[in-house]
Amino acid sequence: QDELLGVKTALYEYNQTNPKIKVNLIQGDDQATASIASGVALGFAQNPAVIGVIGSCCSGATQASFAAYKAGRLTIISPSATRADLTSPKASTNGFPFFHRVAATDAVQGPALARYATKDVSSPKVYEIDDASPYGAGLKALTTPALNSSGAKVVGSDTVIAPATDYSTTASKVVAAGANVVIYFGYYADAAKLKQALDNAGYKGV
Repeated sequence: QDELLGVKTALYEYNQTNPKIKVNLIQGDDQATASIASGVALGFAQNPAVIGVIGSCCSGATQASFAAYKAGRLTIISPSATRADLTSPKASTNGFPFFHRVAATDAVQGPALARYATKDVSSPKVYEIDDASPYGAGLKALTTPALNSSGAKVVGSDTVIAPATDYSTTASKVVAAGANVVIYFGYYADAAKLKQALDNAGYKGV
């Protein structure tokens, strides 16, 4: 929704300049889900009125859309999909030459996250939790090496496939491992449920 408001604002400002060609917005909702995104992308790609796409917001849905958008030769710009291989020339799953983004990739975000999460923590003992999504798993893979090289100790790791309703087992593992830092690689709706479970388990760390 935040990105949609940004798009509406940009188009309003552009169309207010009285351009020779006004641009209208056609909306689609892929629900940040790969299986739904491929169908939404196909509909856009087959619509001759569509000249470009802003989205998807997440890496998994973006990747699932590539086949349709490439076939339709549509330019794609994501405000927030960060998985590094989406723009890697060596990756078979890249969006070249149609995909672009304005956010830094996980190759930058991962090391930055490692520094941020352990800043001012004495002897950081980190527990990593990912949601098994292309975004979460990809970011975790690029954060762990940065943690190891920084001197932080990774004391545990778990995967909870999202969406999930019960994080109590994982929270118990975090406490048992003696972690003082938890990093969640996933989306904030699920992070909120994890945070509640950690509070209930008595976790006091970062």
